[in-house]
Amino acid sequence: MEDSYRELFISESQEYLNIIGKSLVVIEENPSDLPALNEVFRCMHTLKGMSATMGFDKLAQLSHQMEDLLDELRSQRRRMTTEIMDALFASVDILERLLEDIKLKRESTIDILVCMQDLKKLVDGKGVSREEKTPEAQEKKDISSQPQTTDLTEQEIKKVRDLKFNAFNIKIKLVKDCVMKEARAFLVLTSLRRNGEVIKTIPDEDNLKGGKFDLEFSVIFATRENRDTVMQDLAVISDLENVSVVPIETLDKTKASISAPAAPTYIKKIQNMRISVERLDKIMNLMGELTIAKIRLVQIVQSSQFDSLEEVTFSVDHLTAALQDEIIQTRLLPVAYVLDAFPRVVRDLAKKQNKDVELEIVGSEIELDRVVLDEIGDLLVHLVRNAIDHGLESSQDRKAKGKKPQGNLAIKISRQKGQIFIEVVDNGRGVDFNAVKKVALSKGLITEEETKGLDEKRVLDLIALPGFSTAKEVTDISGRGVGLDVVKSKIEALGGRLEFETELGVGSRFILTLPLTLAIIKAMLVKVENEIFAVPLMNIRETIKIEETEIRFLQSFEVIRVRDEVIPIIRLQKEMDIPLSGEIKNRFDPRLSLVIVEYGKKALGLVVSQVIGEQDIVVKPLGSFVKRTKGIAGATILGDGKVALILDTMSLK
Repeated sequence: MEDSYRELFISESQEYLNIIGKSLVVIEENPSDLPALNEVFRCMHTLKGMSATMGFDKLAQLSHQMEDLLDELRSQRRRMTTEIMDALFASVDILERLLEDIKLKRESTIDILVCMQDLKKLVDGKGVSREEKTPEAQEKKDISSQPQTTDLTEQEIKKVRDLKFNAFNIKIKLVKDCVMKEARAFLVLTSLRRNGEVIKTIPDEDNLKGGKFDLEFSVIFATRENRDTVMQDLAVISDLENVSVVPIETLDKTKASISAPAAPTYIKKIQNMRISVERLDKIMNLMGELTIAKIRLVQIVQSSQFDSLEEVTFSVDHLTAALQDEIIQTRLLPVAYVLDAFPRVVRDLAKKQNKDVELEIVGSEIELDRVVLDEIGDLLVHLVRNAIDHGLESSQDRKAKGKKPQGNLAIKISRQKGQIFIEVVDNGRGVDFNAVKKVALSKGLITEEETKGLDEKRVLDLIALPGFSTAKEVTDISGRGVGLDVVKSKIEALGGRLEFETELGVGSRFILTLPLTLAIIKAMLVKVENEIFAVPLMNIRETIKIEETEIRFLQSFEVIRVRDEVIPIIRLQKEMDIPLSGEIKNRFDPRLSLVIVEYGKKALGLVVSQVIGEQDIVVKPLGSFVKRTKGIAGATILGDGKVALILDTMSLK
């Protein structure tokens, strides 16, 4: 089968499953919604036909059985019940896993027989016996009782050999009460990548990030370091019950196996994008115009007609900017690509917690860079899970407090100045700051001296500390904080920031601020001695000139007053440890250049040697050896070929 046909089938099938999942949530809330039921039936019918045509028998058979049940409901020969709804959701989960097997080109070990028998009973009006397993339970049994063995491919073996590194099979076992497995897995992989290359993970990295594994996982790792160094690096990570690092002697015989749980995969990686023909036509037209301008430029240089050079240069600059804008637009996708899965996420989590939760989504049509969307999906699931698990009370507790029995959870998206703002808001119990402070003190995360300068606005700094709390402690203090260290670090790695507001007894609000795109950004170029840095323009409030005498000391920090606001300042030459150039300062203007940047509702002044000006820059990722350098977010290549580092103003505060 041609890969292009397979990819098209996978893309369209995933789209149909997304529509089915979203529509089922609507039907559960309003069983009489016939248009939604017809939509599910139509998608299931199409999925069945596509699967049969492509020869994916299990997918076709299960889709066909679900179609029969949906037809009974659509014709009103059967009434929607909780039992039928649960069976439909469980069956969709199995379809998702079957599609995942097709995507990975592996033979599926999923047994659909019990699921199909249960659906058949519901079609016949018999129902599923309480003693018998539901499709969801059967699916879990199939996966957990049949460990999957995965060999290294020839390509992976060759990769390790070519690197000439030491190869290790690392097996990690988490503690039983680990409440956020995906966060620990992320920390393990991040630690390993500082000193080597992760060749393979079992289960795969997408499943690790989504928490779709038991308490154990394996990593095939290549590094120049020895076994003891690898063990020491992993020893500092909390919630690891056992770490096994075994050298791989014969790569060809290397095998690793681990059980994979059958949990629904809510957030899918975006593999394909649909781009309108109109947009592609614009890009092609711009490319044509740019080619003509390039030919003219060559001819002018060859004929020495320098009078026309300025005109052509302006034309090339204009066309390049237009082409750049169109290409950036092709990278953007509506946030709905991720948020469409959240009605199902909230439905499952609320049902598990026996809570009544209303989900409100605002602004899902706003577009965001595909790379950013891929990264934030799981982070939003973590925040939503925390809100439902620990933020929102049960209906009984809410009634006792005089609140509506149904809790409200809102995800709101807005756009402003090239930035995207995502708010996750609940009207639950809020966070008790004093209780948070006590937990942080008891765990030794802060000292008594440090608590004196803390106020309620700094609560996120505490609950986002690594290892802040266990599940029990979180619940006791109106629980937030599970894995927020990972969420916060990933948001900041994307060039964004995470803020938190809470009011005890009223609710909590997380605010994610993200760049619209990661590929090309507007930046202010500044000079610090002989080095040039780029400061993202979206982080800059203003640039001003100040006298040295205007700087004051507040405790041990340098500050300056700007329009009745006291702003701390950092001298970048000292902060970045840049040698003094010995250049004579401008005697006509001895004032200091200050770039004032914002993070949240606070400001910070950066003292630089010179402000060069604004420029569009292409963001280049850093190598692993400098990725963790404080204050540096990336790099760019300037017009003269020099490299300028991009400042991460968030980490300078």
